[in-house]
Amino acid sequence: MTNKKYIRGVGFEREVMKIFKEHGFVVLRTAGSHSPFDVILIKYAKDERSDFNRIAHITLVQCKTEKKK
Repeated sequence: MTNKKYIRGVGFEREVMKIFKEHGFVVLRTAGSHSPFDVILIKYAKDERSDFNRIAHITLVQCKTEKKK
């Protein structure tokens, strides 16, 4: 993988993370793991039966960039 391609991919992953963080998600990046997903998104919701939050959504995202033609 070329350095430019890596930088473009990491930049895109960080853009995705920023968007979801602004919408209340906890975001994690799996840097260098070579796993099937690049970003983990977790959304919490208030549990009405207690004072604790519960996990409402977990989303695994694979980010792909493509060179513009």
